[in-house]
Amino acid sequence: MKIGAALEFNLIDYPGKIAAVAFTPGCNYLCPHCHAAPLLANAKDIGDEGFFAYLDTVKEWITGVVICGGEPTLQAGLIPFIEKVRARNLAVKLDTNGSNPKVLAQLLAGGLVDYVAMDVKGPRFLWPATAGVEGHETAMAESIKLVAQFPVYEFRTTVAPVVRGDGEISFLTAQEMAAAARYVAQVTGTDAHKYYVQKFVPRKDGLLDKRLEKFPETPPQLLQEIHKEVMKHLPNTQVRG
Repeated sequence: MKIGAALEFNLIDYPGKIAAVAFTPGCNYLCPHCHAAPLLANAKDIGDEGFFAYLDTVKEWITGVVICGGEPTLQAGLIPFIEKVRARNLAVKLDTNGSNPKVLAQLLAGGLVDYVAMDVKGPRFLWPATAGVEGHETAMAESIKLVAQFPVYEFRTTVAPVVRGDGEISFLTAQEMAAAARYVAQVTGTDAHKYYVQKFVPRKDGLLDKRLEKFPETPPQLLQEIHKEVMKHLPNTQVRG
């Protein structure tokens, strides 16, 4: 499997685990606020061998592996890679944009992933703008249903500036975020989901859409307003800094 980088193990990316992180290059989305694409654009492919060589150096400490990107489900070698990780008795967390429900269904059926984190790109009617591409609405809805069946999972949304149809750029609003939360509850038939509202962090010379670099971090007051509204639909919602 193509792996663009391996992060040193940490306690942040996989809650409750000391985890190494495998970044996979390539994504089928063009999220304007994405900062991963520029980081991985020229990354050297260390492959399975390079990553497992790294794991050998930290095997006394780590208890899990996070696979993120990019979009990991685009990788043809994802399932064999996960099987190798699990053979080392390590837990697996997958970060996904939800565009590939077929692969998520395979992972669920095989019991291959312990924790899934899915990005919900705001309310459904804004997905083409927030994802930067069109045509994934049905796939994302299917993935929301699938993700809710994994042993441990979370949904999350970054409260980022949105490039709107009239050319205006403005942050997702409390009403729009409430619509996103309401949609997750409607699609799954339950409001018992862990949902994280995340702040947008600008990165100079590091965002896919340079126009967003002039924006500040998501205002704390807006995050508070969003949290209040989203809680009405998904009570188990937290703000993640």
